[in-house]
Amino acid sequence: MRILTSVSFFLMLFSCPCFSQTDSLRTVAEKLLTPIPTELQFPVSLYKEATFASQNLNNGRVYYIYDSRMTEHQFFESRKWDNGAVIFEGQRFDSVGMMYDIFKDELVIRHVNGHPIILPAEKVEAFTNNGQIFKWYESGKGIEAQMRTGFYNVYYEGPSRLLIRRTKQRQEKIVDRRVITLFPQKDFHYVRKGNQYQFVRTKKSVLKLFPEHKREMRRVLREENIHFRTNRSKAIGRMVATHDAQTKL
Repeated sequence: MRILTSVSFFLMLFSCPCFSQTDSLRTVAEKLLTPIPTELQFPVSLYKEATFASQNLNNGRVYYIYDSRMTEHQFFESRKWDNGAVIFEGQRFDSVGMMYDIFKDELVIRHVNGHPIILPAEKVEAFTNNGQIFKWYESGKGIEAQMRTGFYNVYYEGPSRLLIRRTKQRQEKIVDRRVITLFPQKDFHYVRKGNQYQFVRTKKSVLKLFPEHKREMRRVLREENIHFRTNRSKAIGRMVATHDAQTKL
C-alpha cells in the first residue's frame, strides 16, 4: 500500500496540469508526447498496472462498429486499432488502443474487457491517432464562433497554427442489387494569423494571408515537390511553417 501511495503521488506530479503554472503555454504536442522522466518510468508503470481496471478512462458508452463489412470506413486513416496517447480529465494515458470515428466525431477506445467504448468528448483534451494530434475545441472558445465544436487535427503548431476539421459523409449506392456504403472524406483547413483563424482552401487564399512571404512559400513547395491539389494539408502546413520561419529571421 505504501508503494502504491508513493507511486500515485509521483504520477500526479507528472500528469496533473494543475501542478504546472506554465502548462497553458505548452504546445499540444508537448503535453501528449513529452516522455516520462527516466526516474519515474518504473513507478508510473507500477501504478498504472495496479489501477488499470478502475481508471475513469474505462467509463463510457458502448460503441457499435457499423458498416464493418464495407470496403470504405468511417474512421480516420484506418479501421484498425491504433495505440495512442490521450489526455482525459487532465491526466495523460499512453498506449491506449483507439480508433477515431470522424463521421460521428467520436473517440473510441478499447475497454479493459475488449469491447469498444466512446469516451465523453468534453472530457478529452487531446489525443494522438495514426501519427496525428487532435484537440477538443468549443465553438467561440479558442476558435472562431463559426467553427464547429469538436475535435480538430492540430497539423502544425508554432507562432501560427493549422487546424484541420476531418469529416466524412455516409452515402449509399446500389451496385448489382447490393447496397454499398461509401464514406467520402472532406477536410476543412483553418490557419491562425494573430488571434484569429481564417478558413483557407486554395493556394491563393494561403498566399493572401501572408503576402510578404509569397516567394518563399512558393519556393518551398517547388523544392520539396509538394503538389497543392493532391496534398492540400501538407502543402498548407509547409506554407504556414515557412511563414513562421521567415518571420523569425
